Amino acid sequence: MMKIKLFIIIMFTLSCIQLAHSQLVGPVISLTGNIFNEVTRQPVTVFLIVLDEEGKRVNATRSNSAQNGYYYLTGLKPGKKYILTIKQKDFLTEEFEIITPNTDKYLEISRDFLLKPLEVGVSIKLPVAPFELNKSKLRYGAELFLDDYAHVLKLNPNVKILIECFPDNNENKQENEKLTEERAKSLKAFFVSQGIESSRIEIKFNSSIDPKTPLPVKKLAKGKRYIGPTYLTITEI
Repeated sequence: MMKIKLFIIIMFTLSCIQLAHSQLVGPVISLTGNIFNEVTRQPVTVFLIVLDEEGKRVNATRSNSAQNGYYYLTGLKPGKKYILTIKQKDFLTEEFEIITPNTDKYLEISRDFLLKPLEVGVSIKLPVAPFELNKSKLRYGAELFLDDYAHVLKLNPNVKILIECFPDNNENKQENEKLTEERAKSLKAFFVSQGIESSRIEIKFNSSIDPKTPLPVKKLAKGKRYIGPTYLTITEI
């Protein structure tokens, strides 16, 4: 009987300690996911640092290319904003904003990241066409993802790039050259407006469609149109 009472007292004491600890420390959020090369889509090993809004280091780790680029970071608090900085000599330095949800329990959130290789000659295809069909003005909303590329260029001030645009068809080479030149100039103007020095950016235009992304053989789904791709190529590091 005494043993049972002693066991109950011990368990109650442990519960009180755990409760007090949780109230003192508060709930913790962990960040996990995988990191890949944006061009090859291969998993990579890179160094990650998490900073809070005051710039104080919260945690750091490395991703593991042998485990599909897996990483795990913990120690984040609910309802806070953090900056995840990823550095590695073979990749452009990048920063990502992490906003944790409000919660009173332990939570694990997942985010995968694509990193741009730091190598002369590497071409990065913009994942979303920044132009409408046969137009050279940046389409509405393009700034939402172009801002990320401008930010990367700011974080890597020694990097110079070439903007290369391709037309939407092969019908008129002269008009295609004019269109793609204006498109490249529009993109350059955007980056310059974001604080990137003009001397860091070259442009290239084309009269024929991209041989790596040819016109589709089959008819596209309703509402879908082929728009010539745009590439950012690293020319100097």
